Amino acid sequence: SAKKVVRLSLSRRKRELLTDFMFRTYKTQRHSGISGCFSPFFQALVELNVSIHYMQKVSERKLYKDNNSWFQDVLQVAECMNEGRLTDELQLGVWGRIARTDDLTDFLRINNSVFTRECDEELVDLVNRIYIKKNSRRPTQVTDLKLRPQEMVQFPNLQAQNIRQKEIKYRFHVLETLNQRIHTVIPLINLSVPPGKSSLADGIRSIRSIMFWSTKERLWTNALRQTECTKQEVKVTIDKMRALKFRQEKRVDFHAETVFGQVMSELKHASPRLFRIGQNQRAFQVVEVGFNSQDIGGPYRDTIEAITKELESSVLPLFVPCMNNVIQLGRNRDVFVPSPMANLSSWHKNRMLAMYEFVGKLMGLAIRTLNYHSFHFSEVVWKPLVYDKTTMADITSIDSLAFKTLDEISMAQRTQSSPEAFNNSFGHICFTTKVSDGHEVELIPGGSKIHLTWNNRTQYLQALTEYKLNEYRVQSDAMRRGLATVVPYQILSLFTWKDLQDLVCGRITVDVGLLKSMTRYAGWRQFNRGPINAFSPHVQMFWKMMKERMDNVQRSKLLFFIWGRSRLPVNKQGFERTFTIMAHPASQALGKNPDDYLPVAHTCFFQLELPEYSNMETMYQKIMFACTHCSSIDGDQT
Repeated sequence: SAKKVVRLSLSRRKRELLTDFMFRTYKTQRHSGISGCFSPFFQALVELNVSIHYMQKVSERKLYKDNNSWFQDVLQVAECMNEGRLTDELQLGVWGRIARTDDLTDFLRINNSVFTRECDEELVDLVNRIYIKKNSRRPTQVTDLKLRPQEMVQFPNLQAQNIRQKEIKYRFHVLETLNQRIHTVIPLINLSVPPGKSSLADGIRSIRSIMFWSTKERLWTNALRQTECTKQEVKVTIDKMRALKFRQEKRVDFHAETVFGQVMSELKHASPRLFRIGQNQRAFQVVEVGFNSQDIGGPYRDTIEAITKELESSVLPLFVPCMNNVIQLGRNRDVFVPSPMANLSSWHKNRMLAMYEFVGKLMGLAIRTLNYHSFHFSEVVWKPLVYDKTTMADITSIDSLAFKTLDEISMAQRTQSSPEAFNNSFGHICFTTKVSDGHEVELIPGGSKIHLTWNNRTQYLQALTEYKLNEYRVQSDAMRRGLATVVPYQILSLFTWKDLQDLVCGRITVDVGLLKSMTRYAGWRQFNRGPINAFSPHVQMFWKMMKERMDNVQRSKLLFFIWGRSRLPVNKQGFERTFTIMAHPASQALGKNPDDYLPVAHTCFFQLELPEYSNMETMYQKIMFACTHCSSIDGDQT
């Protein structure tokens, strides 16, 4: 009772009555008129029956068939989630269907010992890439999964396990079967509840990274269609000259001066149904003050683009560059995070939360209409929106020094000879931390007056970690509230944070032509065969590889390796510096073979030392290896 755990003791007869009631309710709600729509009461009833089933002895557990086979699917998926692996029951069913003539022991060994969760995620990534590239509704087939040995470098976990084509085939069929079961059981689980409120919902979210995009897409498309509303004729008046003047005055808009503020003000009393429209539709018509323009699409798109730019500027108080941008250290310097709110008045906090909610609605509108926003938000923004946990790695990816003090304390605990020595080293530190706008905030009430000591070091470590992991929770909660009014949030929580980013911003497309136009060349070719330029054979090979050999995912990885960011600016004006392809001195020495060397990136300066590889295949393998395995910055910033 201290842990508020409810324990049920039910007779066999009562268990049977409860199960029978669930089956009768299923039949009633399944035929209620809306496909796949089950009430939260029924979903809770399913969860209760799953719990009761697994509380029984194995010998007492029933096998459900025919009209009740849907519950057997639920049990099978639940068991996969509880055990943290794909169960033998699932695997045996696949073996009997596609590999009966193969050795069962070997089949189970491959699935239980060879494939890790990381391997599964890489295989699912491959399946999704093929599905997206085909741009068809037909799910990826096992015959599509043909990887040449040299292409395995993109999938380090599969490569490390030395996984072959036959093993990929086995695992694909097992994952495919799991996805089919998931597709059946999703409507029976209440995914709208937050973490910790439903073991089935938590379990589904725990395996969303091994769900095929085709599985999610079918569920998502159906949910969007069922919740779509008729487009309303709404006009929004926008004074863009007023917004321009306000921006030039370098003020911050808490009212309705910017384009964002004006649109929000005009729509503040509008029903969320206004945003629940179909693909390629406009939520409103734009009337531009002082312009005799008619909105047949252009002014609306310009307005959406203006809002996107304002959100990532100082004219609105909502998002600021991440700490890595401020201190010019580490990667992801191009991303934005929510603005700190600790030092604001209650009025300003409430106003900002309302603005964050509106950002969530705009995200939902982008998802429904495919009118994307080119946001550069960090994963600390996207993850909470799909009930995913923010990790310390997420924080250090945007703030390289966030846990520097923690590292120093951990080292001191191992090396300091006494508490007195520890106090001398760390006594100047108080229970405060710097946030992304440069202000200091207290980790606990009165923290600015409490100094770090040996005795309170554990409290300090916990307080700092807790603050950093939850720094943006309030802002994220507000965005999630807005998002949930526009899109079917229950299904949205099936997506990973990267999936959500793609839904809101569109999939990453790296414009090779734009990058090439912003490139200069430096250094001399091997054996002094002239300066490196756009016509050097290995440079031409590089651009041919970028255009013909790589897909957008691989180009994005290469861009991150070279520059520490995964997207290019939208035009030439967005480049803070040009890309430089340079000589690779280490491979140019007498007797050295460039094919033996990896490229070297100087991320801070957007430079790539490119060896003069003898052929495109070698270049591709070396570059993809570097992109996959060498994505961290060393002390020399390369």
